[in-house]
Parts: sequence; structure tokens; C-alpha cells
Amino acid sequence: MFGGEEALPASMPLTLALPAIAVTLAFFAILFFVRESTPLPGRSLDASGFALLGLGLLGITSGLTFLKTNPLSTWWVWALIIGGILLFWPFIRHCLHREDPAIDIHVFRQPNMWPVQLCAFLIGISLLGAQTPLSTFAGTDPEVNGFGLGMSASARSLLIGGYLLSLIVGALLFPVFSRRTSPRHTLIYAAWAVAVGYGALTVLHGNVFQMYGCMAIAGIGAGMLMGAMPSAAAAAAPIGQTGIASAMTNTTKTIGGSFASSVFAIVIPLGAVQAAGSTAGGLLGYTLVWLICSAGAVLAAILLYVVPKQAFTDEDAQQQPSPGLAPEAS
Repeated sequence: MFGGEEALPASMPLTLALPAIAVTLAFFAILFFVRESTPLPGRSLDASGFALLGLGLLGITSGLTFLKTNPLSTWWVWALIIGGILLFWPFIRHCLHREDPAIDIHVFRQPNMWPVQLCAFLIGISLLGAQTPLSTFAGTDPEVNGFGLGMSASARSLLIGGYLLSLIVGALLFPVFSRRTSPRHTLIYAAWAVAVGYGALTVLHGNVFQMYGCMAIAGIGAGMLMGAMPSAAAAAAPIGQTGIASAMTNTTKTIGGSFASSVFAIVIPLGAVQAAGSTAGGLLGYTLVWLICSAGAVLAAILLYVVPKQAFTDEDAQQQPSPGLAPEAS
């Protein structure tokens, strides 16, 4: 955005400074303008539960990261992933037997909660995992490879910036559509928009306008989902679990993105190998990426159909304490 690849040494400090400025402003906004919540009696920090959860997530995400830069036969990478998954077994048992757990497993078993968390994982596949393949495809020289748009680094940044703008538009449109229909139906339509956008990319990628049109459709749908998922999870959670429920949507979304990034890093080269080095092989890899993103969004839409019709309204959930909390003695 600040001069492209040619001006990278001079533009890098300013580029890195922008997120730091934004986070600093957010810190002071929260510090001075967000009121502290009222502490509930009888609550305590489940340090051991959070430690098990953190170690499990660290093992999974680290393994997925190393999977992108190491051969599939690297045993210790798979050991990290499997070890992280196995740590969830003692974590779940710990939470089920603790009165005030880090994460109330009973809450996450509810029919208006687990589909939301799994939906966040599936949307993370396209939202966080597909940006790098989209950028590399746009930068591929069509005269050399037979596909791609041949865009420069600065032009690709504008393309991705337009996609990010569509995410913001989608987040702003969510309350408008949810008032006309319902939050549940709006999320379903948004998931289908992501599915349609990435599905259309498999055939409409011959020029910038086609590609951005598909990306904009997917971006608006993903923006609606990204903005609404935390609040949907919070609405389904009882008092004392709203913060954890909403934060878990970001965690599952990040895991979905990490998983997708690792899979995509394997799929795209495999597409080239399958076709014995032909130009169609490379295009096959990108097509598989877009099909995976579309399929994930379709599954997310189906999961949202499972959610009860009156879900995402916090009138009932907020009146009940968490199942893991004992009622206060009178």
C-alpha cells in the first residue's frame, strides 16, 4: 500500500507501525470507556484448566505451522499435533469434575452453542487460510504459467485491501439484515454467500473484475459471520460464561485457519505434481483450495440450520447461571 515491493525498505516501518497504533488506541479505549463487569460470588480462576487448554492449543497450532515448512514424513510435527489433541481428554475430564471450570463443557454441549463453535472453525478455513493462495494466484504470471492475473505486489495489496473492505461492509450489514429476518437466518445466508463466492472462483478467475467480484461476495458473507459469531455465542451462554464462549469462537476460527493454511500449502504443490508439471496442474491446486473453502461454508450453513430457531436471543440464557456453578446460598 505504501509503494509496493520497490519501496519495501522505506515503507516497512510505517506499515508495521499502523497495527501498533491501532492496538494502543484500543487499549486506552478499553481502559477508560469500558466498565468493569460485576464479579460473581464464588468464582475462581481455573489455572490448571487454562494451562491444559493452552498446552493443547499450542501443540496443535505449532504442529500445523511446522507442517507447512517440513515434509509430511516429519514425525515430530505429527507428534505435536497428536499430543495437543490428546491433551483435550484430561482437560475435558478436569472441567467436568470442577465446580467452576475454565470452560463449562455442559454449556458447549447445548444445541445452540456447539454448532456456532464448529461453524467458526469452518469459516476460519476461508477467512484466515485462503488469503495467501488468493494473493499468490493474483501474482502468478499467466504468460509463463497459463493462469493467474500477473499483478504486481502493490496491485495485489489493493486487491486484498478491497477484500478486507468487503469484510467490513458485511459486518456493518449484519444488524440491518438480522432486524429484517432473524440473526439465525442472516448467518445462514452469510454462510451461503461465502460458499457461492468461493465456488464461483473455480470458474470465474480470468481477470481482476471476475476475481474481485467473487471475493467481494465471499467477503461480505464472511464479514457478517466474523462480526456475529462472538455475539451469537455470548447470547447462547449463561451468566459467567459469555466472555469465554465468545472468545472460543476466535480460538476455533484461528485453529481452522491454521489447519487450512497447512492443508493448502500441501494441496497447491500436489496439484502441480498430479498433472506432471503442466499448467493445468497448478490451476488444479488453486481450484481445490477454493472448493475446500466453499465446502466448509456449505457445512457451516448446514450446521446453522441445526441451531434452534429462537437461538441467539439472550433473554433466556442470561437469566440462568452456568450449569457448573452452584446457586448462591440464601
